[in-house]
Amino acid sequence: MRPLQIARLFPAAVLPLLCACLSSCATAKAPRSQSNPETVELTRFWKPQLLYILPSPHSRLYIEVDAVEGCIPSDATLNKLRDFLATYCNKPDGIDIIRGDVIPAGTARGIPLQALARKYINGPPENNSASPPAYLYVLYYDPALCNKPALTRTEQSVVTTPRHKPAMRKPHVDFLPYPPVMYINPRYGPKKVQNELLIHEAGHELGLAGRATNAFAYHCLDINCLMNWTIRFYIERSLLGMDPVKQHHLCPICVAQLTESARQSPPTNLRFVGPVLVRSETDYYVLSLPDRVKVIVGSLTEQDCRDFVAAVRAEKIPSNDDDTRVEWLVKDEILDKFARVSDSFDQAKADPLEPVRTTAPKIFAQFCISQGQFTNAVNICREAIQSNPKDDWSYNLLAWIEATCPDSSLRDGKDAISLATKACELTHCKESSWIDTLAAAYAESGDFQRAIQFQEQALRTGNSTEPEQKAMQERLALYKQSQPYREKKYNVAD
Repeated sequence: MRPLQIARLFPAAVLPLLCACLSSCATAKAPRSQSNPETVELTRFWKPQLLYILPSPHSRLYIEVDAVEGCIPSDATLNKLRDFLATYCNKPDGIDIIRGDVIPAGTARGIPLQALARKYINGPPENNSASPPAYLYVLYYDPALCNKPALTRTEQSVVTTPRHKPAMRKPHVDFLPYPPVMYINPRYGPKKVQNELLIHEAGHELGLAGRATNAFAYHCLDINCLMNWTIRFYIERSLLGMDPVKQHHLCPICVAQLTESARQSPPTNLRFVGPVLVRSETDYYVLSLPDRVKVIVGSLTEQDCRDFVAAVRAEKIPSNDDDTRVEWLVKDEILDKFARVSDSFDQAKADPLEPVRTTAPKIFAQFCISQGQFTNAVNICREAIQSNPKDDWSYNLLAWIEATCPDSSLRDGKDAISLATKACELTHCKESSWIDTLAAAYAESGDFQRAIQFQEQALRTGNSTEPEQKAMQERLALYKQSQPYREKKYNVAD
């Protein structure tokens, strides 16, 4: 944050107050931070801002505004947003700003910010007679509520503090994996800069100032521009009855950037389906919502997008919910086309979005198992371990294959114990499924006493689902009968 220049006629006692009146913006998590210069490079592979600026592929813009109780924006503020977007977005069928949910304060308490957005995003209403709109979601939130512990049913505070990262106080936009959300904290900065902070974030949605000149990390270097790092509030002007904010407009360079964007061709691989941002690649599709990604290998339907939204909204919100999660779906229509699926995963391993890129080999290994290609799965796991010796997931899957594979030539109880032990050590024995694998490895080696010991430990760990618990109980019964577990059917897991 740059220092404010103070007029000499003000006494020194005023300095802390003036410095406190600076307001700026940043994003929530590295490497998505707008303060990170690498962000411009990381996001260069797509241009979602063109979905807002251009009349195609979406001829209208739908903006949903939700607010936590006590943070509701005024009509005047939303009209400022409408005027800004109408100036720079060519939407011949109009721009709609719709007030959505008012989220009760008690409901918002203790919920991570992105989880709150996922829970309340509705998207535009389905209308078969109108073309689907570009979509923008605005969430007015109170970080103090997000950071507090959740309430019990008796409305008493939970003693422990929330495990998730503290909510970002500054208004921000997350550029990856789902940029169409503006997180606005109306308690950040003086009230008289709230409109400018909102328009500043809307400028980020239009791609400002992600350029090579006169900008740094999505911020304009012109101190008089609305897209500068800092929105300045001048107390001396306020005391004199003057407008305390000078940065009401974009600089000529930012305007020129938007003018140039308006001349570009529309993106051919990006579109909205409801609130879902869809990126089409040659052999797969990437669907995005806040911190949630679904990759579909095979054909894409609008129902796939609806199902994605429904599943995300139905999630139970855990206390630690800070990571981007990736779900994969290989369509039934291509399950028997191994070469095609293999090509899709080879392409996905070079995907520009890091969570897709890193999960692709793991999901492909599971797909290989589902097709009986056990040797391929083993090779994938070994390559992953070689490139990342701390990859507990790959250690675990390889151990599971060597402990339970129906192909006896691939089973190796001794090596499975070593691999499963490593996976448990890397996770400090806190993953029940990893301990479950260690139990299976001991059973394969013939040490049923230790298999029972670790299976019971896996059941006590408590982070497994009800179906997983049932499967573990069944394996425990086998071990008590001195029988190892043999996997009969493998499924591609999410």
